[in-house]
Amino acid sequence: MKNSIIAFLIVLILSVAGFAQASPYYLTLEGTVGSINDGGGLASAANIGVGANVKYVIQVDPDKHGVSGKGRDSIFGTLYAGVLSGHNTQGQNYINPYYEGFYAQTGNEKSITYIQNWGLDFADLAVGSTVKSLTEYSHSLTPGGWYGGETTLTLNNLKVTDISNVAPTPIPAAAVIMLGGLGLVGFIKRRFA
Repeated sequence: MKNSIIAFLIVLILSVAGFAQASPYYLTLEGTVGSINDGGGLASAANIGVGANVKYVIQVDPDKHGVSGKGRDSIFGTLYAGVLSGHNTQGQNYINPYYEGFYAQTGNEKSITYIQNWGLDFADLAVGSTVKSLTEYSHSLTPGGWYGGETTLTLNNLKVTDISNVAPTPIPAAAVIMLGGLGLVGFIKRRFA
């Protein structure tokens, strides 16, 4: 009887965790920089030049409407990980249907991206799909705290390399999590064994 109650609780916990997962997912795009306007000096500071391979991660939440999006069909998208590390002046985050494709404006506090794709709707993207164009903008700050020059990166024909409901974990953070878990297991084993 005790084993069946434990099994029931484990199944209950696992099923509740499955239902409690958030609806956002993460779209990873990789491509090659085609052109740079480095008025803010941010591309050179990040050691990015024409021909550099870069990766973008866009967080998409289809359950939310786009912020300042055009049209009621827009969904919410935000830039989870970009390339430039400056400052952003825009606050619009949306993904809209656009001429049998989509147009997106996603950003965070460091930069903003404009994404355009024709011929393939956003919902039809899969790993290996091609996204036609992505442009990332960011501003540098002057010593007085004013917005300085603008840096722009333009990429064409990006590939979708991953679509996941789990946020990508950077390698150093993954190592810290793993070492913390191993340390906890070691502590419990020594303390209670």
